[in-house]
Amino acid sequence: MMMTAARGASLLPLAALAVTTLACQHPAVSGDAPAPSVEAVWPDAPPVDFTPRPIPESGRLSVFRPHFDRHVEVFGVLVVATPSTDAVKVTHAATVLAEWIDNDEDGVPDDQAVHAALVEGGAFLVMPATEEEMERLHRRVSFEALEEAGFHIGQDLYGDETFPAGPPHVMGRGRFDAALEEVLHLVSNGWVEAYPEALGYRPGSRLTDAMDLARGGRFRRLPRAYPGGAWYHYDDRTCDYECMAAEYLYWALTSHLGGQAFPGRAEEIAHEWECPTPQLLAARDPAVVQLLTDRTLALPRVLPDGRYAPRSRAR
Repeated sequence: MMMTAARGASLLPLAALAVTTLACQHPAVSGDAPAPSVEAVWPDAPPVDFTPRPIPESGRLSVFRPHFDRHVEVFGVLVVATPSTDAVKVTHAATVLAEWIDNDEDGVPDDQAVHAALVEGGAFLVMPATEEEMERLHRRVSFEALEEAGFHIGQDLYGDETFPAGPPHVMGRGRFDAALEEVLHLVSNGWVEAYPEALGYRPGSRLTDAMDLARGGRFRRLPRAYPGGAWYHYDDRTCDYECMAAEYLYWALTSHLGGQAFPGRAEEIAHEWECPTPQLLAARDPAVVQLLTDRTLALPRVLPDGRYAPRSRAR
């Protein structure tokens, strides 16, 4: 069964599915070559090459043809793009993916259990140029064929919402770089699988317990109105409880890392999220900060900046 992470207000309809735990184990993404083991010693492998390369005409990756023509593989996780998507933006998304997986940039995925969940689930990011192109792809791509090829965890990111030179990479007003959010939604599937009691999207995890406090109650369905003290009040009725949890994790983690603190951002997101700075988050939502800083979970400590340089800088 294919899974999908949250996208903005709704789940990406790769299939009629919500985010669930992995039900199957699958080989890693690896073009025509045999799939690498998740126990592979990544520091001994060649450095990650973020240059988009043609999708081969045969082999496992060929299932993405003809609608996608380029790919980048990052620690066994795949990024695929359509011909109309800017290659610079594809490279940027792949770089952000590397930073979320290997946040300390030592050349090794930060958490092997999380990494294994992504690789074994065939995690992939699809990059059309626009939302309209994605809608056309939903009518043309055989998602059953993707599942049969072992690609079970999908997320989309549009080229026209990807801004390598935009905030929060620069502390100024402008359109937020959606690569930070959508790639995070993909990677967080691994966290949910590896640590369901802490980071699961179903009621009763540490994450959803914190979210229920932030929303002012455990609402399985969207309430008519959130309580006055709520600081997380997503109001899109297409987003179910697990989708709300995925969005909450995104808001909390990026705010904790300083990704929502650029000029003008607080006003843009106040209708949904009221803790855009690390200071506000720590003051209003100590439960989620305690979770995000739990050293046993190896969650990211630094916001991706689109410059992945393993071993070259201390973090």
